[in-house]
Amino acid sequence: MHALIPKIKNKLHTSRNKYLKKLTHNECCIVHIDINNFSFFRFKYGFNVTNKLLEIISERILSILSDEDFVENIYADDFIVFLTGNKNDCFKKIKYLKEELDKPILLNENTKIKLYYRISVIHYPSDIQNLNEAIDYLIMFSRFIKSKEPEGIYYFDKTESPIFEKLKTFIDFIYDVNFDKHLVPAFQGIYDLNSNKIFGYEVLTRVYYNSKIYNASQLIDMFQYFKINIKSDEVIINKALQYKIDTNDHSVYFFNIIPEYFYQYIEMITSILDAYKNKGLNTSEICIELTEISEFSKFDEINKTFKQLKEQYNLMFAIDDFGSGYSNLNVFTSLHIDFLKIDKELIENVKNNPITGYLLKAVTELSLFRNIAIIGEGIDSAEKLRFINKLGFDYAQGFYISNPKVPEKFLT
Repeated sequence: MHALIPKIKNKLHTSRNKYLKKLTHNECCIVHIDINNFSFFRFKYGFNVTNKLLEIISERILSILSDEDFVENIYADDFIVFLTGNKNDCFKKIKYLKEELDKPILLNENTKIKLYYRISVIHYPSDIQNLNEAIDYLIMFSRFIKSKEPEGIYYFDKTESPIFEKLKTFIDFIYDVNFDKHLVPAFQGIYDLNSNKIFGYEVLTRVYYNSKIYNASQLIDMFQYFKINIKSDEVIINKALQYKIDTNDHSVYFFNIIPEYFYQYIEMITSILDAYKNKGLNTSEICIELTEISEFSKFDEINKTFKQLKEQYNLMFAIDDFGSGYSNLNVFTSLHIDFLKIDKELIENVKNNPITGYLLKAVTELSLFRNIAIIGEGIDSAEKLRFINKLGFDYAQGFYISNPKVPEKFLT
């Protein structure tokens, strides 16, 4: 997509790096604009119309800028803007910017488009004194509020924003040259409904920093932004496998990887497995989970990789969060997997939509023919446990069964 989106011309006809060198000692507001409904426009109207929309949005942003300001189109439908001047001058420009973005865009005589957006603002140097860090903080702040706050303007101000210190803690952790020391594995039990015992554990990432444990789901965007997501998972896998050997644990360990980086992960994981096989690791006790694998169009290539890894390491594979996002039955019927993890929302939805229950029953019955074990996720009550047991699920995972726990050895 990004290759089809034209980069807008800025008024200075210069790169961001050159502009920042000139800006180093000047006061400014850094603004991040995130157009929320751009993906919908692309789906409804196609690339040509959305490219035209970007040009119109760019022109409107440029109309409020002075010769000392700068704007750049980033991440396809996002913009980063540098407004020079003191806070009051900047806030006036942001007010004008909002007025421009609020104007409907006329596609034709019958079609008007209204933009929905978030504007995030940070002031340099009063809020953050390092210019490059200020940009990182702003992007992270913008991503943090995206799933939590409605459209509007948000100021990342150390005195007014309640999440300032929390984000600062996260980013300070990432800037720490020894950040891998603060990454620790947490283990959540997976319960065997037939034997009534713990069958295995999903290994989750936690951050132990300043004597506090943080859920890494809060950090996923940051890890991807700083391009350390694979590195952080490598650290967790190493620590978990060493713990498995040290404790002589023969449970199955489930590790979740991102399909977008499938082959990079496989290269990393096989390298680790080769090292730990010499330490006595039984690789048949390892399962690799993939989420949203339906974005792959060539399942035959994935199956070929699965087959090679099963033959070489006797690994197992699972599809995670089935029933959420874009997952579909084609994933279930085409891939040679060992486990299918049913998303908690699909199980929860049975209360409001009885048809979902019939679907889950059909999936369970189909799994018998394919020799696939079914794991119910998000089991947080006895009622849900009884329900999936009645449907014929093989395993259960959730807070009712087991809370994710970080072993004490990683906290000392």
